Amino acid sequence: MNNQRIALWLMTAGILLGTGCSQAPQRQQERTVGVRTVTVAEDRTVGSGRDYVGLIEEESATALSFPVQGTVSSVSVGEGERVTAGTLVAQLDRRNLQSVHNGAKASLEQAEDAMQRLQQLYDNGSLPEIQYVEAQTKLEQARAMEEVARKNLDDARLTAPFSGVIGRQSVEAGENVLPGQTVCMLLKTDRVKVKIPVPENEIATIAPGCPARITVAALNDREYRGEVAEKGASANPVSHTYEVRIPLSNSDGRLMPGMVCRVTLQGDTTAQAVVLPNRAVQVTGRGERFVWCVQQGRAVRVPVTVGKLTRDGVVITRGLTPGDRVVTDGTQKISDGMKVEVL
Repeated sequence: MNNQRIALWLMTAGILLGTGCSQAPQRQQERTVGVRTVTVAEDRTVGSGRDYVGLIEEESATALSFPVQGTVSSVSVGEGERVTAGTLVAQLDRRNLQSVHNGAKASLEQAEDAMQRLQQLYDNGSLPEIQYVEAQTKLEQARAMEEVARKNLDDARLTAPFSGVIGRQSVEAGENVLPGQTVCMLLKTDRVKVKIPVPENEIATIAPGCPARITVAALNDREYRGEVAEKGASANPVSHTYEVRIPLSNSDGRLMPGMVCRVTLQGDTTAQAVVLPNRAVQVTGRGERFVWCVQQGRAVRVPVTVGKLTRDGVVITRGLTPGDRVVTDGTQKISDGMKVEVL
């Protein structure tokens, strides 16, 4: 009887054990998230149409001043007037300077006459050497004084050192000026430069030689063509922009410093730029931009560099290549490496 009970108990335990093994929990399947994507396509219109506001400036500017002190007797030019090299710009009252020069010239003539008389005595051996040397010294001093007085008299006339346009005028007739005090600015405008401020997130895409189209509103939207020649190496501490300069020929003199223009940088300087919907770009807690890409059925976080905003979205200047599939909807539900399904 006992043996029968033992056998029955063992049989029941075996059945229960087999049943438990057959009902072991199966492995949980990996979660898949549905997302919507766009395929990156190269947008060349971004690289051929970046617009900036520019300012025309002179090729060079020189401050004209008198090297001597005096009273301005006349100013012969006005602001905006074109002058050629050698044109009289202004002159000082020459009366005092003329008197000083006349006195120096008379002293020189006297010293030369005395030297001629002493030279005869010296040649005859009847003049001591020390007196002869003193006479030579006085002659050289008189010559130096006359040269200084003559130069000061010549410096009373201020002339243009090169052809250009008169800029800001600082003095009027009747004013007393000191040596080095600016009378006016002379601007060299045979060639001019167009200066544009470029944001720091776009300066890396601009290189010397980049073609540019310049439209000047003050000249009835006249267009000029040029190329980027200079790119600033340091940013403006306030606006965080870099200065880029484009030289232009101005043989007809129509371009004037201070004119505002619109500059369109052309070419393939941003050939790698693409445009994405704003919602596709995410921001980390440290302010870094990234997007979610789908690679082999999984979400991959890709850092990107953004440019300016357009009506079609935000410009991506670095990080993506044509053909990449970027998640636009469902970004809040995914994480790096998660399995995704494109809807």
